[in-house]
Amino acid sequence: MSAATRRRCLAGALLAAALGLGRVAAAADPTPGYLTIQRMFLQEDFEQATALAQSFLMQSPAAPEAPRVWLWLALSLDRLERANEALRELDRLKAQMPLEDPVWAEALFWEGEISRRALQMVRARLAYQRLIERYPTTTWANQAQLGMGLIYLHQQTYDLAIGHLHEVALRQPGTAAALDARLFEGLCHLQVKQYLEAIGILEPLISELQMPNAIAQASFYLGESLTGSARYEDAIRAYQRAIASATTAQWSQPALFGLGWASYQANHCEESVKAFDRYLRRASEDHRTEALFAQGACLLRLERDAEALVRFEEIVAHKPAHPLALDSAFVMVDAYRREERFSEAKELLHAFLRRRLEPAAHAQVQLRLAALALDQGNAAQAKTIFSLAAESGEPPVRQAALNGLGDVALFLGDPSGAKRSYDESVQSSGDTPLARYASYQLARIHLQQGAFNEAIAILQRLSVGEDSRLADDAKLGLVIAYLNQHEEPLARSLLETLRVERPGSPIASRAAYYQALLALGEDDEASVKRLCQEVIERVPRAEEAMEARLLLADLQARAGSARDVIEWLTRVYHRESLSRSQRAKLAKRLGDLARTELACDEAIDWYGTAADLLPSLTGEAVYRMASCYEEAGDYEIAMRWYRQIEQRPWRVRGRLALAKLLERQERPAEAKAIYEALAKEPIPEARMVQERLAALQAELSNKERR
Repeated sequence: MSAATRRRCLAGALLAAALGLGRVAAAADPTPGYLTIQRMFLQEDFEQATALAQSFLMQSPAAPEAPRVWLWLALSLDRLERANEALRELDRLKAQMPLEDPVWAEALFWEGEISRRALQMVRARLAYQRLIERYPTTTWANQAQLGMGLIYLHQQTYDLAIGHLHEVALRQPGTAAALDARLFEGLCHLQVKQYLEAIGILEPLISELQMPNAIAQASFYLGESLTGSARYEDAIRAYQRAIASATTAQWSQPALFGLGWASYQANHCEESVKAFDRYLRRASEDHRTEALFAQGACLLRLERDAEALVRFEEIVAHKPAHPLALDSAFVMVDAYRREERFSEAKELLHAFLRRRLEPAAHAQVQLRLAALALDQGNAAQAKTIFSLAAESGEPPVRQAALNGLGDVALFLGDPSGAKRSYDESVQSSGDTPLARYASYQLARIHLQQGAFNEAIAILQRLSVGEDSRLADDAKLGLVIAYLNQHEEPLARSLLETLRVERPGSPIASRAAYYQALLALGEDDEASVKRLCQEVIERVPRAEEAMEARLLLADLQARAGSARDVIEWLTRVYHRESLSRSQRAKLAKRLGDLARTELACDEAIDWYGTAADLLPSLTGEAVYRMASCYEEAGDYEIAMRWYRQIEQRPWRVRGRLALAKLLERQERPAEAKAIYEALAKEPIPEARMVQERLAALQAELSNKERR
């Protein structure tokens, strides 16, 4: 029962006493001291009312006003937060009061009310039930029904609570008790996630309420119900009404939290961060962790990663046992991984492993450790952990493990194996963040394999998804697909939208690289250099920044000396903060440049480095190394390297290069065997292989005839 309702009940008790006193006064004067006690009680001087009432009952226990004074004594003790003493006085009153005394109904109500607020629920329920059964036509019976509903609400027996509260609302519509009953009936529906029912009760109720804090309370419950129904814009307005109406922090504080969360869900992240700032300035310690976590999530969406990390670090440092601490640690680990702070990431994860975690949480930590192992090139360890986790009965753990196995396969240069794992991940669960990640990885594979329409279908769906980072990656993936399909107008339009709508953001800076590619197609070298430099300066760790460096290297090599470019890129390799994959790509390009300078030993070293850093480059790197040996005249070594290539599509290219080299070495039988083996495979080069095989067979036949 709300504080306003309790005050109305007290006022009702006093009014009833005053009316009763008028009837007593008509026959005789009030007992001395009675009016003074009444005045003290009305003035809420409960200390004085208690002392005077105790004295009155000792001196005049048989006075006609004694039951009323005893009731005031109990209520005064209750207001002085002496609930047990108040209940003892009510017991003494009931023991001496005649059954026909009109104070009985009121005494039973207050016994129920005081017991309920003192959490003596059994006694409260018995008092309310006696009142309802004995005095069903009194106004106190309706209040008792409300009290019964609140008991069941407290005990989370919501169906019983709704029954009592609904009866109160129907019995005396428009009364204060009925309004309270509707308020708490709406809360019951909210608690059991019957959001539509809660909204149907609370929306019309708000216009009938008069007290500001009652309006705030109902508006807050409405905001929660609307949030539960994913009607975030309406929820924002409800929370704002609650904040505007509240005169105390009781409802303005939770409404601020709700406003922050609903704004986040509605993608109004700036407003969300501001609401959480206001909330955190006044938040109690109990709710600070949740607010910090939610605000950190908002800041991540706003790409203010450094500020977000401060929030998550505070949670882990000050509330390590909180359920959100592990999720905060995972965010920190992901940030450390992006910055290649692997030791810090491992230390943080191992700190949580030393605690007693639930099996699912323990598995999630192990999955992060597997991802770290893969980041550092230990594919075998990562695959072992992911394979074990893929047998888990926990769907999120299994799905994350399948994604991890897909990542391992991509790292090792096995796109077919990666595709199988990602497909299984998508099929294992619906629209989850893990499924969306797997879908994005599938789109990347389609792009690499030239299946642009399939990639576009996936990327278009992801580009409007809830995950803002993944949506950004998907949009740039669409640009890549459009460029490969020679749909430059579509690519240009999407890039301009990103640059105009989100100026200064990481996605806008990354988009500059693709605009540089468009400028290159128009021979606008000045724009190419300007846009590439923007990418490198603003998002130096992005993949587009590495591609921008390589594009500038191509321009510089075309205009001047490849040796100068090699020296520049070598400095970048050794001095810049690059990811493992970026170092691999840079090493491979340095090998290409050294090869153009006929520096075969240098080229071979760089190709070997690239293969060591990123096994998915092994096929190409070994092919280039073999080509270097071939160009240097070391044919036997070249042929040995060509034979070792197993990664697609470089295996076929290596076999073709080997066959041609065997022909040049006048070893046609060996070359013919290679062509015959390739002719049986469904490969894009099948026609060329058949033609070469036919020519070689004809050549061999001619030699035999001669």
